[in-house]
Amino acid sequence: MAVASNPVGAVPVMDGANPRIISAYAKEVISGGQLVFASGAGAVSSGAASFVDTDIEVAAGASGGQFTGIALQNTASGAQAAVATRGCFIVKANGTVTAAYGVQVDGADSVANAGSFTLDGTMRVVGRALMSASSGGYTVVDFHG
Repeated sequence: MAVASNPVGAVPVMDGANPRIISAYAKEVISGGQLVFASGAGAVSSGAASFVDTDIEVAAGASGGQFTGIALQNTASGAQAAVATRGCFIVKANGTVTAAYGVQVDGADSVANAGSFTLDGTMRVVGRALMSASSGGYTVVDFHG
């Protein structure tokens, strides 16, 4: 089983009174608190009747422009997962994270201060740090979806 960056899983500290949680299916074992990305290959037509939540699949290890959200609980491969795409969560810092700066995900279930943007989407601001943290410590990030 994969181990989340935060040993206690996904820790929401506030949701801004507007949480956004989507349903998806795990393509692999996912631990609560892991940063995930959509990786499904489902097909849907133009009508809502063609969509089922099994069409959306998620995997761990989100990085760069792939970030979709944070897994809210441990989920077995093939099981339904709840993924928060907005809200404030405690996450691990990779490098110094500075309060008020935009952050990006790094593929290791942690965040770093966002660098310069690239046209290929490899760096994407996914939220804003609300607290500063040293590398390996924890910060609060307001993920904006």
